[in-house]
Amino acid sequence: MITIITRILIWSSFMMINAALADIAMISTFIPLKKIIQQANQNTLVIFDVDHVLIMPTDEYTLNRHPYRKKLWQDIECRISKEEMKTLYGITASKAKWRLVDPDIISIFTYLKKYQIPSIALTSLYTGKFGNIEKLEDWRIKQLQDLGFDFASLTPIKEELFANELEEQGGVPMLKSGVVLTAQIDKAKTLEYILHHNNYYPETIIFIDDQLQNIESLEKLSSKLQIKFHGFHYTAVSNMPIPEINKQTEKLRFQILEREHKWLSHQELAERNSVEFE
Repeated sequence: MITIITRILIWSSFMMINAALADIAMISTFIPLKKIIQQANQNTLVIFDVDHVLIMPTDEYTLNRHPYRKKLWQDIECRISKEEMKTLYGITASKAKWRLVDPDIISIFTYLKKYQIPSIALTSLYTGKFGNIEKLEDWRIKQLQDLGFDFASLTPIKEELFANELEEQGGVPMLKSGVVLTAQIDKAKTLEYILHHNNYYPETIIFIDDQLQNIESLEKLSSKLQIKFHGFHYTAVSNMPIPEINKQTEKLRFQILEREHKWLSHQELAERNSVEFE
């Protein structure tokens, strides 16, 4: 019979093993990430979230970082269907200009390429047709490549993979050109499917994401698979000042979007309405 003391010792040992396998840190710069990546080798898998970690829209196209813009989106959402909302989101996405969250990420990516450290991107983005964007996965991959991130040369899994069994309303989760798009499915669930399908299990996972729940989800998966885990909760964007907006101008911008299916830049709004912007 197992005594209470024995059970406590077993439980304590299990917790110590899990603690040794997992590590999560909150960061606002890439310096701590660099230090861990310098310890990486061919048995490491480095995983990057995309939005608000690698890239982000410029303030002119940042849709939801300002509370008033969130409210305008919510007002529209109450009036139209989900498919119509996809159309509007597709219009804004295709028009948006994107930038690096922090240019320092390029030095990390250069290091990964130099030493051929296995690396992938992992994003919750939908897949398939999205409004006027024919294939959201191709749009995202090109977007990353245009800004210097070509994961096709770094991914340890070269072939495309479509997780049709996981398909829901957001599309089919997939791996393409080193980018995993989960189509709004849990990131850990999608990654586990891909790892199992390819019988690929790294010794260590390094994961950076701006959403803590995603990191915790991958931490649990890594513990389950007995993979050492380093998680980084990246807060740079959440710490940035909220973009300044003119409520009257924003209201007009969203009215035009809903009525005419056009997302106008500051300059286009100014030309149309003779509004001056600082």
